[in-house]
Amino acid sequence: MISLLKSCVDLLEPPAFIWLVLLLQSAWHIRRRRWRPLWVTGSAWLLLTLTAALPVPHYLMASLEKEWPPVDLATLPECDAIMVLGGVSEPSSKEPAGIHFFGGSDRLFTALTLARTGKGRQIIVGGGRVKTDDGRELYEADSVRDWFTQWSLTTVPVQSLGGCADTHDEAVKVAALAKQNGWKNIALVTSAAHMRRTHAVFSKAGAPVIAVPCDYESAPMRGRKITWFSLPNATHLLLFEMWMHEVIGWWGYKLRGWI
Repeated sequence: MISLLKSCVDLLEPPAFIWLVLLLQSAWHIRRRRWRPLWVTGSAWLLLTLTAALPVPHYLMASLEKEWPPVDLATLPECDAIMVLGGVSEPSSKEPAGIHFFGGSDRLFTALTLARTGKGRQIIVGGGRVKTDDGRELYEADSVRDWFTQWSLTTVPVQSLGGCADTHDEAVKVAALAKQNGWKNIALVTSAAHMRRTHAVFSKAGAPVIAVPCDYESAPMRGRKITWFSLPNATHLLLFEMWMHEVIGWWGYKLRGWI
């Protein structure tokens, strides 16, 4: 009974509800032999099934993540710096800690882990800009730096890159720091699915990086059992969006000559 009630509630969630409506519309068109409108509703239903009900998004994400398996910290050399990419938090006056975390905040904890285990002499923090409703511009990297230091989360120096427009901007700034300080190796921390593009753009910019992937999102890479069918849900759609973002981002960077 509880399982049935949960399924009924799940059907009221937007992805599942839209999926059900499309299914009923397609069945109606088939019954009425209305083949032309069936192409529209049927195609939309099939697309939603593939991206929100079947494990396709998990396998697509795994195809990006498996290129970057977890690093054995015991064999990781001590690096001149630890570069952690942003896009996982933002400054927030509404939160008691002054910072709001998004998905992907594993990047921050991975950077702290590297520092605590002696794998980096300092932490470099990247991130974007946030405009507040009173017209101020705040930097994600500044808020992360302040959180690290005020909470005494690490004993190594923490440097903010300020506001960065994108991953390429972070790469250019880090490459300049590496040249200025004579760094020979930099631990590059970002999500595994994002690492292919990140590693390529940092290398092209001239930063001597060693990949340290984290934040594995797909079920295969997290050692979780695959569910072959579930009611369409936002989690599957988010994974599909993340995969599509990386594929489009790769070709966008390639066309710009950044990788």
